[in-house]
Amino acid sequence: MPILTTVVGDGLAAHRAWASLQRCELFEIYEGHGPFGVRGVGEAAAGSWTELLERPEIELLVLAVPHADRLTLSRAARAAGKAVLLEEGPPLSLRELDQLAEDDANYAVPMGMVLPLRGLLIPDHGITGLTWTSTACGGLIISHFTPASGPLCHAAHNLAQGPLERWPSQAVIGAVTPYLDLVCQLFGKPVSAHIDGAEKGSAVGSVEFDSGARLSLVVTVRSAIEEAQLKIMDADRTVTLQGRELRVEDAGGLVLHRVPPLSDLRLSSYREMAFAVHSVTTVSGHSPTSARALADCLALLHG
Repeated sequence: MPILTTVVGDGLAAHRAWASLQRCELFEIYEGHGPFGVRGVGEAAAGSWTELLERPEIELLVLAVPHADRLTLSRAARAAGKAVLLEEGPPLSLRELDQLAEDDANYAVPMGMVLPLRGLLIPDHGITGLTWTSTACGGLIISHFTPASGPLCHAAHNLAQGPLERWPSQAVIGAVTPYLDLVCQLFGKPVSAHIDGAEKGSAVGSVEFDSGARLSLVVTVRSAIEEAQLKIMDADRTVTLQGRELRVEDAGGLVLHRVPPLSDLRLSSYREMAFAVHSVTTVSGHSPTSARALADCLALLHG
């Protein structure tokens, strides 16, 4: 039976969540409309929020709200018996992560996060279950475009909920975060990291892991070209993720895996959330706790 849900929030993240719900057959959208405004932004938004919390038939709320609001809103939703999916996932501070994880002990309903590239961690894509040694290393090269001024830049600033002059740095961190999450799932706990130049919109850095593995970073958000490549190498294999292709090469030869569009990969978070709601269990693969290594990495990058 479909799970009755809707999106709470505004801006790009809310409309991205709305599109995901419409594409996933596991959900029924409350009254067929949305997204609903953020609590506290005008009387209409506050009224919508109260209405959602008071509707017992609504089982899940997808929160596409700024990081500053999501802890308060998620607690209110879970206290009202609603499961919660955080559409705007990382970047996480360690403090926020600990608070979200602590909430799991206080509320019976589950909480999950949308972690887009976790959709690659299924057997069909050939990287789940691979063992990486201390000699493993990798490189992440990202070229994105972020306008320096104009409506799009100001929309991004509003979404980030921070000073406009900090936007280049936030854009850099936002660009690398999904890939860092994927690498942390493969390499484990990070122990040191740095990134230089992020405040200018073009940066280099590196991450070292407890296992001995290393990852280098080169990223710009001031390019006219949209491109990203993640390459991981070990003594006996190379894995390359670029565009819609995942290449796994080892002694047995080269295997090419077609990667679904990011909009499809993101649905893995929604499907696991639906399973958790139906079975009243934890969201193991997309939970805040599962992002601990990523939160450690982001904390190290922020210094």
